[in-house]
Amino acid sequence: MLISREVDYGIRIVLLLCESRRKMDAKEISEISGISIRFTLKILGKLTSSNLVESFRGAKGGYLVSKNPAQISVYDVMDVLEGGIKVNGCFENKSSCLPSKMALCGLRCKLEEVNSKIKRELQKITMDSLENCSGYGENKYWYKYIKGEFKC
Repeated sequence: MLISREVDYGIRIVLLLCESRRKMDAKEISEISGISIRFTLKILGKLTSSNLVESFRGAKGGYLVSKNPAQISVYDVMDVLEGGIKVNGCFENKSSCLPSKMALCGLRCKLEEVNSKIKRELQKITMDSLENCSGYGENKYWYKYIKGEFKC
């Protein structure tokens, strides 16, 4: 399983908004996160539609997370941007398997277990548990990483 670039960037954007604890405009989010402004706006649009992020219009507008960081999981962001997690194509497109074979498919049963376990683990990882990982503020993780002080 590979987390898409969109999900990766979405997690970074939500984390940045959680850590900043203030409204940020798309341009600032883009510059701090290193994500193009077009992709930032696309992701923010999806996050706003799902109510993970609030948007404010006008001169003092911007974006804020709409929930407490402890209530936003990595899975929540993945679900909004990709519709959850799928370790195999048959979870995304039921027509890729013949119904007559699906009931007999032992692999599918095992992969459903794996899918559920990954989902549960990703639901446990909340934005508050990832604090100081966005590169925002004084405690920039990349600085600690370069100095050999960053530990998972």
